[in-house]
Amino acid sequence: MSLPRHAVPALFLCCASLFCSALPALAAEPAQVLLHQGERFLRIGNVGFAKANYDKLVALYEGTPEAAEAHGDLGVIAARAGDDDLAVAEYERAIAGGFRMAHFNLGQALLRRYEQSGDPAAKTAAREHFLAFRAYLDSGAPRPAILDWSLPEVERELADALERLR
Repeated sequence: MSLPRHAVPALFLCCASLFCSALPALAAEPAQVLLHQGERFLRIGNVGFAKANYDKLVALYEGTPEAAEAHGDLGVIAARAGDDDLAVAEYERAIAGGFRMAHFNLGQALLRRYEQSGDPAAKTAAREHFLAFRAYLDSGAPRPAILDWSLPEVERELADALERLR
């Protein structure tokens, strides 16, 4: 069976349109690449490029472990800029996506909120997140190398934070 001659151009345009609409997704960097680039830019202090990589990762790959980790790093950027409300929101997104390391940073942001305002709900929430992070450390779950490398310092900060919340 063959198509009528007048249907061929329309079929071609339809296929070309579908192919071209898929090009942005095909041309996107893999989530791991965007995450690695964002981390590298954040380490060297280029916050603008780090944020751009994380924003792109979240836009393209929301719902993935990489996007959850990117939300955690967006929280770090917000906290460094002094925007604890945005930092808290990003850490919560990270945790909701399964990035358990964000419990520590969320605990830190909530501890700052408690110390500035005296809000007992912030105190309770900060303690809960620090304890969730402690449970993550004790669980034997795989940890990033950077956490293993800095574990003594993290352990000290965790103990200090929990002591301040007594």
